[in-house]
Amino acid sequence: MSTFLTGKALEKEIDKIIWDAEEILLIVSPYIKLDTHFKELFEKHSHNHNLKIVLVFGKNEKKVSKSLSKQDFEFFKQFPDISIIHAPQLHGKYYGNEKKGVITSINLYDYSFTNENIEFGVFTEQSNIGSFKLRSNNVDNDAFNKCMDVADEGQVVFINRPLYRTDKGLFTSSSTYIKSETLLDETEHYYGFFKKARTTKKLSDFPDELDIDSNDYKRPERKSKKEIAKVESLPKFIKKDTKKGFCIRTGEEIAFNPERPFCYKAYKSWAAFENYEFPEKYCHKTGEASNGKTSMANPILQA
Repeated sequence: MSTFLTGKALEKEIDKIIWDAEEILLIVSPYIKLDTHFKELFEKHSHNHNLKIVLVFGKNEKKVSKSLSKQDFEFFKQFPDISIIHAPQLHGKYYGNEKKGVITSINLYDYSFTNENIEFGVFTEQSNIGSFKLRSNNVDNDAFNKCMDVADEGQVVFINRPLYRTDKGLFTSSSTYIKSETLLDETEHYYGFFKKARTTKKLSDFPDELDIDSNDYKRPERKSKKEIAKVESLPKFIKKDTKKGFCIRTGEEIAFNPERPFCYKAYKSWAAFENYEFPEKYCHKTGEASNGKTSMANPILQA
């Protein structure tokens, strides 16, 4: 049975979904900004390796910090079993665990919860769930499945997985949690000043958990001198003949990248205000004076 919610009733139900999660917690929200209250809800699970958290955020592909700040991103990295996904075209919002879920208009954003915005949501409870990806027929399970499809198709940003050791007895076996392993961390691509190459892997490319004795977790082998020499002889990531550009504020030579048209010092100055239309002095491509016709939004003089 579904229930229409709004106001404080909606807010409280989302709090309970986060707090009560035991096996699965799926959060889908284009914009995420955590205040102390949200962090306290999530911190209950900070050492729970049995809880799978899937966090999907969206929008702002060129500056993801507008959708999920680096500070909040670092907060989520502490959880032992978490997948963080970026879906640039995401607009829908959903909060669900293994027993209940809400399809809603409200972002996981402190302003949305504290400024009495008019928000709606449809709440549904389940009676039984058989697997991580729900398959039974009701509105909430359809929403859960669709959100997992979005996660599967999105850009993987961060993966933490629990590592276990399987102890086999004569008639039974048990698993002992050891620690969590980070299988992917794209922090530098999404939040670094100079973007690094991003992985093309999808969520389905990563195991749900790791076994220390399985092929997913192999003991490293010492490389021979010949193998080490071969790796060291490979060309460096940044080559000397990289196409050059110019800082649009200082005019000094930098790597050509229209998404990063500042030197580091100028970028720190610009980042204090983040005005994409602020007039700058030089063309990023040619280095010639632009007389205020270039900006972060348009770093290259038009012919």
